[in-house]
Amino acid sequence: MNETRAPEVVETRRSPWRTIVILVVLAVLVYFLTLIPRTVEVFIVATLIAYGINPIVRRLVRRMPRPVAIGLVYAVLVAVVIVAIVVIIPDTVNQLQVFFSNGGTYVSGAQNMLTALQHYIDQHFGSKVLPPQFLDIEGRAATEIATLLNGALAGLGNLVFGIANMLVIGITAVVLSYFFLSHSDEIRDSFYSLFPERAQDTAHLFAREVSHAVGGFIVAQLVLCAFTGVATFVVLLIIRSDYALLLGVITGILYAVPYLGIMVALVCGVLLGAIQSWPMAIGTVVVIFIITRIADIVLVPKVMAESVGVSPMAIIFAVFAGGELFGLWGLVLAIPAAAIFKVAWRVWLHPWLTGRQHPTIKT
Repeated sequence: MNETRAPEVVETRRSPWRTIVILVVLAVLVYFLTLIPRTVEVFIVATLIAYGINPIVRRLVRRMPRPVAIGLVYAVLVAVVIVAIVVIIPDTVNQLQVFFSNGGTYVSGAQNMLTALQHYIDQHFGSKVLPPQFLDIEGRAATEIATLLNGALAGLGNLVFGIANMLVIGITAVVLSYFFLSHSDEIRDSFYSLFPERAQDTAHLFAREVSHAVGGFIVAQLVLCAFTGVATFVVLLIIRSDYALLLGVITGILYAVPYLGIMVALVCGVLLGAIQSWPMAIGTVVVIFIITRIADIVLVPKVMAESVGVSPMAIIFAVFAGGELFGLWGLVLAIPAAAIFKVAWRVWLHPWLTGRQHPTIKT
């Protein structure tokens, strides 16, 4: 009768000076990276693009040479970008212009609604129900809304500059990602050469698990964003929303931002729908909420599977911490960063802290 034996545990000795040197080098490296944030952004985006495209390239390599597979994937990517520039972006910009030109509609609509609310309170409860500070609800609300709209218009230039900056980073990252994929073997060999011979197996395991986690997440996120964006556009087009395309683009992009993105998409749905009518605003919110919930409940378990493997609590913490520390990029990259940290913990940090290294780590 065969007996199942527990995996043997190998004790590893740690030199305190070696640990100190590694920590000092890492601290200097992190400080240096903070001095070149734009370069770091480009390399991070390029790495994510390469990880997202690599699974497709691996499948195509079974039928064609690797350079041809990489060229074919990037040709399709360029075609998609051209379609977006020629078809989607101009219509989206036009709808944004219409949205900002209707700023007065928000003020008048809010005034009418608040006037009716104040009249209802005065008629049924009397004016003494409200504190003196709230007797002029209409005037105060109109002033705040007008100030908010003026601030939004004033910040439109910064928004355009930010979008242009992101486009430059994105284009540069795409070119750099092509280099990463074309020289992936040399990059892997350079990474493995940083480790001594006894740590080569662990380095290979770390690279495989990071590739699986990050690559799977990028592909899954693209599928989810495409579904939410297209589905929102189609359904809103059916119910005759004037801003179907704009809301589809907004929902698809913001779905990449965990938790907070959906809330912002719902707020945009209310504002844009209210330009047509309040029933359209309510219908828009319902459509966005239902489609995003379908993506969360039905698609996420299927397309994400176990590629990320991070608990919901850890994801929430990573999202808020990333947003507070690094802004929008922190929100978007929080989940893959959490996945990479989990892999690093299993492969490197936990054995380093405990001094106990298992001969194999379950993937």
